Amino acid sequence: MARALIQDRARHAIILRVQSELFTVGAELATDAAEYDKLQQHFLVVLPDATSRLEAEIDDLERRVPLPDAFVIPGGTPSAAALDVARAVVRRAERRIVGLQQTGQLHNPEVVRYVNRLSDLLFMLARAEEGSAVKPLTGRRVTRTPATRARTRPAPKRRPRG
Repeated sequence: MARALIQDRARHAIILRVQSELFTVGAELATDAAEYDKLQQHFLVVLPDATSRLEAEIDDLERRVPLPDAFVIPGGTPSAAALDVARAVVRRAERRIVGLQQTGQLHNPEVVRYVNRLSDLLFMLARAEEGSAVKPLTGRRVTRTPATRARTRPAPKRRPRG
């Protein structure tokens, strides 16, 4: 959905390329470790240069896009919101991929690095999409003050009955 909403040609091209690369990630995740050699013979696998390309794009965006100094509340524009949702999905996938790695079911550790960097790229793309169209909302930092004793009025005095 993000690609359909993005107007910037360069960002659009990045998303299209990443979507293509995700087929390679999916093939790696779907391949049993015992069959990994066949995958390498006939198909592409995730290589460090794919991760390096993501890192270069992140670095480029970090130079050009000012970041807020607090937590970002997603949804500044429709395209940024779509990228933020994509990032959340990628983070969830990353946790599951790490689980596969920990149980020895992932042959190529570059997949984890790629997915990790992809979520950072999606964050930066979302901030670039917001650009100057809206001022991004950010969470507030709360300064806590020491608790003060509650002031209560003394109970009224009882009058003697008489």
